Amino acid sequence: MVTGQLRDAVYHGKKAASSSVGEKDNSETFLQLSAKKEQLRKKKKEQEEREREQKRIVMEEKIQEWLQMKMKQEKQDYLIKLSKEEEEIQRQLEKQRQTEQKAQQKYKVWLQKKNQEKIELEKKEKEAAALKEAQERERHKRAEEKFKDWLAKTNEKSRASPKSPCYPTGPYDTSRASPSFYNPIPWKPIHVPPQEITPNKTSAKKLQKQQKCQQSPSTAFRLMNCASAAQRR
Repeated sequence: MVTGQLRDAVYHGKKAASSSVGEKDNSETFLQLSAKKEQLRKKKKEQEEREREQKRIVMEEKIQEWLQMKMKQEKQDYLIKLSKEEEEIQRQLEKQRQTEQKAQQKYKVWLQKKNQEKIELEKKEKEAAALKEAQERERHKRAEEKFKDWLAKTNEKSRASPKSPCYPTGPYDTSRASPSFYNPIPWKPIHVPPQEITPNKTSAKKLQKQQKCQQSPSTAFRLMNCASAAQRR
């Protein structure tokens, strides 16, 4: 019985020892597995981080590339727009310059035309004034010549007629000779310079009668009769 107990004890001891060794091996294996898992996890995490970083770098590079391309495109668009605006401004300036040039040319043509018209008008006015003046001088000359001829003929007739008083019966008698000349030009009174007044009343009366007789060319014949009548007095 003791032997059996001893045998059981040895058996149980061995079993316990083998159990403790197995537990120790299992613990070591678990720790190794855990460490390996942790290493794998860390490696995986590091790999994931590297991949994420790589993706981030690639994304940033793409973003930078896109931004550069966008900026380049915007710059090109801005330069194109600026060039078009500059072309439009130049076109408007050229159009304005051409318009001003045409306006200046039209103004020059208009001014030359007006100056030419003014010169021609002044020339015509001068010619008309000169012609009118020449006609007026000719008319006065003819009238003066005709009047001188008529006066000479009247004086000849008065010398041939007998002497008679100026007014035999009155100032309104028909003894006045009818004029043989009619001057169409309105008669202007002949300017007689003033003469010195003398105390002689007879000379003053003669002067008054002579001035009265010289008021119109129709009284030229009466002037001679008045003078002869005054001499008789």
